[in-house]
Amino acid sequence: MAIQNQGFRRDLNLLETEDDRNALDNLAGAGTNKDLAFLQNNLRNTSSIPFYAVDSDGFFSTADNRVIGISGITATGDTDDDGNKSTTVKVTLVNPFLIKFGDLVKISGVTGSGSEILNGNFTVRGTSDDLKNYTFTIADIDYSETITDITGITFSMFSLDIFAFTKDDVVNVNEEVKLASTTVLSPNINYYVSETDGLSKFKLSTTSSTVGFNTITITGGASLTPDNFIFSRQDAVHQRQIINYIQPEIQDNDFEYFAGTINQSIDSTQASIESAEYFMGKKYRGDKDTNVDDQLKFEGSVVINDPADYNSTSDKVLGNTPVRRSPGVYIGDTRAFSSDNNPWNKVGTALATSSDEVSIGELTFLDGTNSMTITGIDNDVSTVNPEEVATSFTHKIPVKIQDANGNQESYFLLLTEN
Repeated sequence: MAIQNQGFRRDLNLLETEDDRNALDNLAGAGTNKDLAFLQNNLRNTSSIPFYAVDSDGFFSTADNRVIGISGITATGDTDDDGNKSTTVKVTLVNPFLIKFGDLVKISGVTGSGSEILNGNFTVRGTSDDLKNYTFTIADIDYSETITDITGITFSMFSLDIFAFTKDDVVNVNEEVKLASTTVLSPNINYYVSETDGLSKFKLSTTSSTVGFNTITITGGASLTPDNFIFSRQDAVHQRQIINYIQPEIQDNDFEYFAGTINQSIDSTQASIESAEYFMGKKYRGDKDTNVDDQLKFEGSVVINDPADYNSTSDKVLGNTPVRRSPGVYIGDTRAFSSDNNPWNKVGTALATSSDEVSIGELTFLDGTNSMTITGIDNDVSTVNPEEVATSFTHKIPVKIQDANGNQESYFLLLTEN
């Protein structure tokens, strides 16, 4: 403790005082102790993301959705005193996985009565301390069900691009990570970002750029063990970051590099980058498959253009080579319709259409026990002689044709013994 009226000894570095906060304020001005406390906490800042996959180029990547193993799904419905309905869905994971509040997840493959409720995209609203239980809420629905047989059900976390890496960022892992039997990453060791696109992929080095990167090489598409480890980036805030963040006292407005304040320009630039990235993923690309499973609903007709004149010859229309296919709707390699205006609808176990002109290539009669299929039907018959028809067939089968209003008419199907 300091001796009264004698002050502090320089060589003891304030060890005499019993109240460091007051001592700092007395020496450097009121509030200094709080400023130092904030700075000390900022030095400990970290941010984390889970491991997704190693891409084909050997980058740690979060560009594609990550499928996560689950052991069960529980939906608990509720209706409050005011009649407001809601359903809380809890997903239990097989192994812990870092999913944060607000992350977007997807459930697919649920069958039965809950298929229309539980299949879809959801925003995480609750997490457990052990990272094995996550919940989200569905509004306006009161539905309860417990699913323990998760066969065919897929739970996935959407791709991430909000965790931007830059060169020389310091990154740690929470546990030892191996490729086969070789240790790739170890906890309590600092790794440095050596290569990155700044959005969704990066490589790590055991050394920083100041001494030269020693990038860790991982085979493209490799499987790491465990596959649920966590990356933690050190986000310490130093004096230079605080100074760079403060708006300068003098700003030359003649250089119109941006409009508004620095922060507004940063926000505008970030919004433009995110919009460009989103639409790049939705538009046609020559280097990447852009197929999606989104359901599209529209009114009116859809026009399918033919700019390359693929409809000019029959071999282009019917060819199986994708580059030669005429625009149309295909099921597998079979051309189903020349447009997406399908005139047929399934009614029970039958097909029905309101079209006035329909061509049938195969006629099937199915009654559950005695069934028959007639193939080879064509529309190339223009004239029919009733007398020849009546005398050329040896058998006839009575059939009843019913319209949409339930009116039935009896007809005879004429047959020839083969």
